[in-house]
Amino acid sequence: MSSKTVDKALQVLDMFTLEHPKWGLRELSRALDMSHTIVHRMLTTLEERGYVYRSVDTQKYELGIKFLELSNIVEQHFQISEIIHPIMHKIASETGESVVMTLLDNEEGVFSKIVESSRLVRFAGSVGRRSPLYIGASHKVILCHLPKDIQRRIVHEGAVQHPGLIPSETDMLEKLEDIERKRWAYSSGETISDVAAVSIPLFDYGNMVLGSLSIAGPSYRLTEEVAEHILPDLIRHRGELDSVLSKVCFPTRRNYLLESLH
Repeated sequence: MSSKTVDKALQVLDMFTLEHPKWGLRELSRALDMSHTIVHRMLTTLEERGYVYRSVDTQKYELGIKFLELSNIVEQHFQISEIIHPIMHKIASETGESVVMTLLDNEEGVFSKIVESSRLVRFAGSVGRRSPLYIGASHKVILCHLPKDIQRRIVHEGAVQHPGLIPSETDMLEKLEDIERKRWAYSSGETISDVAAVSIPLFDYGNMVLGSLSIAGPSYRLTEEVAEHILPDLIRHRGELDSVLSKVCFPTRRNYLLESLH
C-alpha cells in the first residue's frame, strides 16, 4: 500500500469526530473533495477490517468496534487510569466540581479523562473533545509552555480563524506569558459555553509539557474568585501526578512541537 493511499485512508478516518460521528458516502466525498470511487474503496476496506461499519437503517458510516479494541490496548499498556483516577476523584470530592485531564496532541488539546462532579449541574464535556490551544484555560496553560515561535504561529492562525476570540495577538501573547509565570490559568465560557475552569500544566518524564489538569464547572458557580480559592486543591496533588507522569511515555503527537526545546 502506498503512502498516499495510507494518507487518504487516514484522512477519511479523521473526519469522524464527536461533532460529526456519522457520514454518508457522497457527503463524505464532498467534504474531503475526493473522488466518490476512491472514498467508497477506502470505506469498503475499512469496513472489512472493522474500523468502520455502515448502518443498515441510515446507510451512513460510523467508527467500528476495532477502535474500541485498540483503545483498550493503549489503556492496558499505560495501566495509568487506575493510578490517575483516584487522584482526580479525590480532587473532585474536595472541590465538588468535575476534574478534567487534557493532553496535548499535535496543535490541539484533547479531553482524555473526566471525573464528573456529583452535583446535579456540572461540567458537560466529553472524552475525545478537541479544541485549539488558544481557547480556554486547559489549553492556554499548555500553549504557554510551547516554544515561543510556535506560540506566535498558533496565536496568529487563531487570530485569522477566530478574530472574535483573539482581537489582539500582542495581548494574547502577553496573557500567555502571565499564565506561564503564574503556572495556572482561568477562563469562563471559552471552550464550552457557560463553563469555567482553572487549570495547571502537567509535564512528562522529560519535563516537557504533556497536558493540563483542570477543575471545571458552571461559570455562575466557578467564578475566578472561587477558582483561586480551590486552586490549592489542584496544586496539592501535583506531586502525586508528577510521580506517575514522570514514568510514562504518552503516544501523543508532540515531538515536532517540542524538539526545539532540547
